Formats: sequence, structure tokens, C-alpha cells
Amino acid sequence: MNTEVLRAKLARRIGEERRVESTDELLDRVSATLGEVERRYRDAGDAEVRHWSARFRALMEENRFWPSGRILNNTGTRQAQLASCFVLPLSDEFGSVFDALKIAAACHRTGGGTGFDLSPLRERGAPISTAEAAGASGPVSWLRLFDAETTVVAQGGKMRGANLGSLSVYHPDIMEFVDAKRTVGRLHNFNISVAVDDAFMRAVEEQRKIELVSPLNGQVTGRIAAGEIWQRICENAWRTGDPGLLFTDAINRANPLAGHLGPIRTTNPCGEQTLYPYEASNLGSINLAAFLRADRGDVEWDLLRDTVRDAVRLLDNAIDASRYPEPRITEMAQSNRRLGLGVMGYADLLVRLGIPYDSDAAMELIDRLGAAIRDAAWAASEELAQERGAYPHWPHSGRPVPVRNCAITTIAPTGTISMIAGCSSGIEPRFAPVWNKDVLTVDGIANADEDLIDELKRHSGLGRDDALALLRNKPVAELPLPAHVLAPFRYAHAIPGTWHVRTVARWQRYTDNAVSKTVNLSHGCAVADVSESFFEAWRLGCKGLSVYREGSRDRDLLTATHAESEPEPPRQSKQLVGVGDL
Repeated sequence: MNTEVLRAKLARRIGEERRVESTDELLDRVSATLGEVERRYRDAGDAEVRHWSARFRALMEENRFWPSGRILNNTGTRQAQLASCFVLPLSDEFGSVFDALKIAAACHRTGGGTGFDLSPLRERGAPISTAEAAGASGPVSWLRLFDAETTVVAQGGKMRGANLGSLSVYHPDIMEFVDAKRTVGRLHNFNISVAVDDAFMRAVEEQRKIELVSPLNGQVTGRIAAGEIWQRICENAWRTGDPGLLFTDAINRANPLAGHLGPIRTTNPCGEQTLYPYEASNLGSINLAAFLRADRGDVEWDLLRDTVRDAVRLLDNAIDASRYPEPRITEMAQSNRRLGLGVMGYADLLVRLGIPYDSDAAMELIDRLGAAIRDAAWAASEELAQERGAYPHWPHSGRPVPVRNCAITTIAPTGTISMIAGCSSGIEPRFAPVWNKDVLTVDGIANADEDLIDELKRHSGLGRDDALALLRNKPVAELPLPAHVLAPFRYAHAIPGTWHVRTVARWQRYTDNAVSKTVNLSHGCAVADVSESFFEAWRLGCKGLSVYREGSRDRDLLTATHAESEPEPPRQSKQLVGVGDL
């Protein structure tokens, strides 16, 4: 456990002297508050509350599971807003947009992220009621307003808000939206994604045109080659990392409430939580590296299942302990009781088991881990339903057995909590042998692959400083280590894009919500590599995907500091799938 990160980012200040709470005080505050929720559902006495408080504390103290920063920071305080993410609706009416802006500010003030589907907003130039205006300014113009609000609110606290804006590929302003990160300014507080369906993807493959439809009146405003939009999406993703894609048919095929509440249209800022309007979700992740058996031969499966059960209970309690910023959010959170139970430390577990990230053995491990977590999570939700009742919308879900939650599992980026746990983030591979993370201090935090350093010390007799110097100056392939020792040390930009996508798709098989993972591409990759990654994600059933080409933004959050960080020379572009030569 990295107590320095925990206290620097998430501890509260106590009393008039503004003393920073200790690690023990933080863990006690969180576990005791969530344990008290037990009294709401049955005649739980002090002993039972202490029992669950102790179990919740053990999850964190033993570094097996960490709830999100929102839960760690806000539980047991006057603020008490514990959700990490929200989706807020936008309707094609001036006042409603500003209502959403107000609610977004309240969410951002407590560190929550917000997602918006801009598709209902009328296109640029469409008629509006103001007689002296030339016409509507279009959905892209509203991005500036929400981006500015997020910046202003962030200046009042230590947690920066974040947003996702999505737009249907059939919207008349789709090209302007796809170009937004290049033409509107950097939009530092926004990720953007294009919402595409299977019909559009087939139109790209078959080189057909699609119709653009006005949300104002449902009339067709034009026809455009699907490949033209696709090429622009891929070019911009190559240049800036945006837009990503949301595969709406895949999202709603797995949505148990689609028949009752309609389709889900967008997600939270990082794409792992598919949410209805006014829906919120809390997050937390299991540190898979903590379940490595002592002999490094397998996983402690029983301990993993026990951890899942306790983590589900903790997150369900957090729904009741949370004070949401808007009554409609409270209603949706408690009606669906959607959780976001994820994993982190996956790459660490692979390395310590001797399994390369881009291998069939890794896919088999995902199958075992994913099935174990899924089954234990739903068993826990069934038990909670027997104790407390099913979630109110359960009768419409098609699930035969009452459960407490509409969805449980997700895979989030785990930026802060993976630093606290001292493990690799989410399901990402390790980034580099030596790297810098641009957080906490002006110069960021320097990191090194301690497992690789240990192997160098073991096989070459080097001290730690000399081993670290070697990592800084030699490519991994040239290190003085046997091939079988080097095999599991696979880093982000050395892994082919197709394996990044396969990893997302394999985890998605066992994940109720969605999977947030970046497909890291080398600086010298071609636009066609982006296209290939997006298409592979669609074919394999992913719910969404984002790509990031090294160095394509003004400042990278993660920066490799070893010999292999030099960009590769640009390669000749391959042909995009279903699109003519670039």
C-alpha cells in the first residue's frame, strides 16, 4: 500500500489546524461508515456492524480491493457523494441545457465525472425561435460551455472533473464533431466518442452511403459515404487520441433493461460505465496481484471469491451511504443499483505467473479470472437480494432469480487506486521498464519495473542502481537475461494493437458494464492501424474503444524513459477496411 499517495490525494483535513488524517483514520472512517449501512436492512446490532466494518477494512488493509477515490475521499463526511460517474441528459431546449450544466457543476464539485449524449441537439444552422438569430449553433458549440464550467469548478478543489461527449454518427454535424479536438481547441476536460451501430459499420465495409438525419424533425439532411466519416474518425484518433467509438448495438444487446427503459446511449468519461440519463455508479477494483499463490504457480481462488463477495456488499452499501447532487440521480441510482466492480494488477499477475500479455495463455487466464469473478459477484447479489430485496427494476430484467443490482462488473482505468495499491492499472500492460507518471508533483513520479530489476540482480549480480541504469540505457531485448526470463516482460508499445483489442474483448465476455482500456500505438504507426483496431473491436463484440498514439497530445500522462522510447519511423499507410487509399 502506498500511504503517501493515499494521504496526498484522498485524506481529509481535520480540525481547525487542518491536520491531514492518518492512513488508519481514513480506513476507519470509510469502513465504519459503510458498515453502519447494515442497520438499515435488519436488526443488525453493534457486533454485526463491527463485523462488516472489519471485513471492509481488511479488503483495503490487505491490499486486496480498493474502492474508488470518491468513496475514499467523501465517505463519512458532510459531502458524502460517493459516485464516481454520472450521465446527464440533454434535450433540444435552451433551458434544459443550462439545467444540465448546473447539475454537472454539482457533480464535478465532488469529483464526479459526467457523460453527455449530444445527439438530441439540433444541427448547426437549424431554425430556432429567436428571430434575430441566424440559426442554431449546433452541439459542438455546447462542448465549449461544459468544458469551461469544468475548468472553473476544478479550480475550487483538488479533484478535477471530467466529461465525455458522444454524438450519433447519423447526426448532420458529425464531421464537425469528429474534428472538434482539432478545431474547437484542446477541450482538456472532454473525451469525445462517436456512437455507431452495426449498420454503419457494415456500410463502411460495403462502401455505401448513409443518411444524416436532423434531430429537430427527423428529416434527412444529406447523404454521405460511410467511408468518408470513417476515414476522418481514424485520422483524428491518430492525431489526437479522439474520437473513440461507442458500439451502441453491443451495449444494448447486453443491457437487461433495454426493453423497459429503452437503449443506453452513452457512457461515463472513460467508457467503462454504460449509464442511463441521471444514472450514477460507484466504482472499486480488485488487485489481482494480491491473489498470487505463494509458490507463484496459480491464483488463490477461494480468497478471490471471498473478496468479490465482500466488495459487492461494500459497493452496494455505498449506494445507500451516498448523498447524490440531484433527486433524479438518487432515484435512478437506487432503482438500478448499478455497481462498478473491476480489476487492476492484471499485468503484474501475468508477469509473476510467467505469462506474456499477448499470448493464448493470457486469454485462458482471463477466462478463469473472469468466470470466477462474475459467478461470485452474481452469487453475492442474489444473497443481498434475499436479505434486502431485489432492485426495483429487476422484474423487467428477464433474470429469473432476484438480484440486488442491475449490473455489477466493469473494468475502469484505476488511475489513483492502482497507485495506492502499488500495482499495474486496470487491465493495461505495464507501460515501460522505466517511466514517469505526470501526477502529484511538478516532475511527476518516477517508476521502474521492480520485477525486472530483481531478475537482473538475480542473474547478473548487479546492485539495484546498476540494474536501473541498465534499464534506462538498453532495450529490453538486449538485457543480459535468458529468453524465458524476458518472455513475460511485455510493455505497452511492444504489444501489437490486435492483442490490446483481444484483451478488451476477452474481458468483455465476463463484464456486465464495459471495459475501459487504451490501445497504445507507437508514434510511427499508420492511420490504417487505428482503423484495424477499431474494426477488430467491433467484430469481437467490444462495447467501445479508444486508441492513443504515443506523443499525439501536447503532454503525455505516461512517458517512457528508457532506450525503447524513441519513436519509430512512420510506416506506409495500409488500406483502411472498406475505404479507398488514403
